[in-house]
Amino acid sequence: MPTSQIGRLAPLGLVEEAAEADTCPMCGSELVEPDPTVTELQESLADLQRQMSGVETARPARREALTALDARVDDLNERLRAADAAWRALVETDTATGEATTGERQQYTRGRISVTLRTLRRSDEDTLRRLRQAVTAAEQRLRRLQAELDDSEERMQLDSRLLAVSDDMTRWAHDLELEHAGGRVRLDLNALTVVTETAQGAAPMWRIGSAENHIGAHLVAHLALHRYFTRNDRPVPRLLMLDQPTQAYYPSDAERDAGIPAADTDREAVQRIFRWLYDITADLSPDFQIVVCDHANLPDNWFQESVAGNWRGGEKLIPEHWLNT
Repeated sequence: MPTSQIGRLAPLGLVEEAAEADTCPMCGSELVEPDPTVTELQESLADLQRQMSGVETARPARREALTALDARVDDLNERLRAADAAWRALVETDTATGEATTGERQQYTRGRISVTLRTLRRSDEDTLRRLRQAVTAAEQRLRRLQAELDDSEERMQLDSRLLAVSDDMTRWAHDLELEHAGGRVRLDLNALTVVTETAQGAAPMWRIGSAENHIGAHLVAHLALHRYFTRNDRPVPRLLMLDQPTQAYYPSDAERDAGIPAADTDREAVQRIFRWLYDITADLSPDFQIVVCDHANLPDNWFQESVAGNWRGGEKLIPEHWLNT
């Protein structure tokens, strides 16, 4: 019901309820079919007003839905026109090229496809460009992953890094005067050991020399790896803990208590080891730290300045009173 017609019923609010609903309020005669009472009419009016209020509230949403449907219809119509154009082009191609040569049919078809593509919307061209970019990016990622999975590429990269580690190991083995230090010293990943290249061929660590030489080989291997990790900022803890690296040079208890080997050659070897450790730490400082627990107690200033604790004369790493508490 229009709003104007509802407004015509508004004066009902001015009429009082008749005493008898089956009597004419004007002439007082009895009615065969009683008219609706004023109350009933007012209730109907209120119901109509509620319905009209709901309709008015729903109109904006309905208009938005109609607008969206209209846009969808336009989009579908345009897609249908494009599909129809492509279909007609194929039909016309079949008809027009029935007697043409293969080359002429190809040229004609290419031209029709070009015309059809030009009729498509700009958004289709943008979508095609994005798809081409996505394909290019996927191909590049595929090539990178294939390169990472290539065993020869992986082996070449590993050999290159091991060569840098081997250079440091060879130089330091010479500085520490290890046996067969004249040849190249390297890591053998297959056997997980240190190998020295000699005139007679490759010699693994377990076939070379004494305990002093074995300790020296371990030291140069550890420090060469840590130097590479530190220099290349690899995710490896920047700390090396060594426990008695010079134990082979302290055969007696007296020498261990004194902290200085008796033999001159042993004393010189211990001096070389600690000076070498000191120099490497200084070179990598502050990114790398070496903690050494050892009997050595050299009188040199650089050594004494590096001592954090001297556990002798009853003083220990763990105080005795800790054990009694």
